[in-house]
Amino acid sequence: MKAAVRKTKLLSMVPLSEYAIDKLEKAGDFPKRFPLTSRVVAWDQEEVEAWLDARKQNPEMIERDPSLAAKNASNPNHLKAQLRAEQRAGM
Repeated sequence: MKAAVRKTKLLSMVPLSEYAIDKLEKAGDFPKRFPLTSRVVAWDQEEVEAWLDARKQNPEMIERDPSLAAKNASNPNHLKAQLRAEQRAGM
């Protein structure tokens, strides 16, 4: 390990919310944090960079939430936007 990063640095490296990172970490899809002291945690910078590189090289490995399609199908704003896009494409 070359460097350890704390949460503020991690959030500047990874453009996700704290909630999203915590959720990915708990699911085993993000590098695990480790304790520096009883109150401070950090992440291995090399592991985080490798995770980012893997996402960049293999976007198909990103699991999509199947419930989003159902949510979008019933969202009136999404339906209006879809209709406008279809109308523009037909012009």
